[in-house]
Amino acid sequence: MRNWLDSIYSDGTIGFVSNPTPELRDEIEISLRLWEESPVKDVLLRRIINGAEQYIDMEVSKIESGLKYYSAKVKINEPKLQYHFVITTEDVVYFYTQAGISTVDTDYKHDFVLLTNYRNPDWVKGAVFYQIFPERFCNGNKDNDVQDGEYTYMGHKCIKMDDWSQPPLSVQDAHGMDFFGGDLEGIIEKIPYLKELGVTAIYLNPIFESYSTHKYDCTDYFHVDKHFGGDEALAALSEELHKNDMKLILDISINHTGIEHKWVHEHKPYYFKKEDGSLLGWAGIHTLPVLDYRNEELREIIYKGEDSVLKKWLKPPYNIDGWRFDVADVLAKNDDVQLFEEVWKGVCDSIREVKSDAFIIGEHWADCSEYLQGDLWNTPMNYFGFGRIMRQFAGMPDLFLARNDKIAKVPYKLTAADVVTRTDLHYTVIPQAIADCQMNLFDSHDVDRVHNYEGIGFEKWKSVAISQFFWTGIPCIYYGDEVGIEGHTISDAGCRYPMHWGREKAEGKPYYDVYKKLIDMRKNEPALYEGGRKVLYANDRVLVVARFLDSNKYICVISMDDLERTINIPLWIIGASAFEGDKDVFGSDIAFECQDGEVKLNVPALASYVIKVS
Repeated sequence: MRNWLDSIYSDGTIGFVSNPTPELRDEIEISLRLWEESPVKDVLLRRIINGAEQYIDMEVSKIESGLKYYSAKVKINEPKLQYHFVITTEDVVYFYTQAGISTVDTDYKHDFVLLTNYRNPDWVKGAVFYQIFPERFCNGNKDNDVQDGEYTYMGHKCIKMDDWSQPPLSVQDAHGMDFFGGDLEGIIEKIPYLKELGVTAIYLNPIFESYSTHKYDCTDYFHVDKHFGGDEALAALSEELHKNDMKLILDISINHTGIEHKWVHEHKPYYFKKEDGSLLGWAGIHTLPVLDYRNEELREIIYKGEDSVLKKWLKPPYNIDGWRFDVADVLAKNDDVQLFEEVWKGVCDSIREVKSDAFIIGEHWADCSEYLQGDLWNTPMNYFGFGRIMRQFAGMPDLFLARNDKIAKVPYKLTAADVVTRTDLHYTVIPQAIADCQMNLFDSHDVDRVHNYEGIGFEKWKSVAISQFFWTGIPCIYYGDEVGIEGHTISDAGCRYPMHWGREKAEGKPYYDVYKKLIDMRKNEPALYEGGRKVLYANDRVLVVARFLDSNKYICVISMDDLERTINIPLWIIGASAFEGDKDVFGSDIAFECQDGEVKLNVPALASYVIKVS
């Protein structure tokens, strides 16, 4: 029996807002839809205007595919339009927000929000990001390789690794000083490969001068490390990427430098000091001294000045397209000062003064909605709203929670309903425009690769990869995931193995084929990057998610269940009634029955499907 409440839907996408990126004083049309046989008397749009509430009657604008659309015209009179819906029947008043339907009056924090003073960069629409750890990607110039014993850092000599088929050395053996010789020329060499895969934007881990492999301990923000090819190599990489319609994001930590930075040796007043006069280290690590933004000169050097660090690399000849900020959650925060709001506003404004369509990514593992309201970041590394959730759904521990030993000891598997709840915690409190550019990743330089984890086979990995393309936002692939690169789960070294070229044609082909298909779909099926999103089924450990526009509808079916399940999928909720064909987009057979807008589907254990519906 149909529950008409399940059919209520609206969002901030083009399917329900005539112009999702309006200008101040524009008049737009906002719509909501529900089952055409719903017992509804009235639908009203309740907005906040000049601090007060206003109710606008909504009228039936069309009936299509069994769904009735109510619409109203709204004039934008403030930089932020905030609204939700009120639906009446004979005896009940319902309130509908981004958090769903309720019979009690709602607060405003889950309202739908349209922004007039915010624009996603045009190039982000439909984008596919690819993260590269430069030292392990490709060696394009052996002349700039680190040599055995070339220097000593923190008491440890650097080690040259000649064989890219070997794993990185353990932290105990190499102390993070084992170098394979990856560089920026190597990335240039592999641009055709990345373009063939369908990548549209590259995000590089730090490339500035540093003695370590990871380079989060920078010694000079104003120069690219010579072992990566120097400043000239970055200019060449940027030029070549842009020729191929690809964008470039650089990674930086402006929270701390390395202990060997010249500012430390020059005793510059740019660092926090402890009571004993020693430098305060990030996370207690003395080799990563924390910068003190009470110092105005430091602000000028990092972001304010025309020749500042952040502005330099946005300008010719480097022309990067944005920044990813390491440990962004702790910047300008400690027991002595809380300057983060002031500093982040200055950082983001300074970046956009130089390049209005720059993309700003902040590393944050938890709720960061305060940074995602249109004036600061475009996106976090979306661990909170995607990566942590799907990794745990697949059976891995939540690495963020597992930092606490007591929590880590408790085994817990997410159910499909848990996945929905966790996802909603993130997406229901941010504007649609921000949601559309969330950078959804599940692997990175900071976490074990999903496919390397014991007990995670190819089918579970495939389910996580599929979900990455069905979540609202932008998928970000970590280098080598597309070929099932080797690794381990003992330390960071396990997720930083050297790339094996040619693997996509051999043992890595199943992984490559999955990503290639998903990327091709994202480029050709607008529902996957600008359509609505709705969960159609979430029981046990089986999840069904729909992405849809009027004439372009897909569902993904994801099972992390060890048991075979038979499920009923209410396609009528999205104005569909049947599957198109008896195979999914990957060619897998599907066993199903369609009746009256519902599909009964047999889902084998650990199966995943992507299915076109109509």
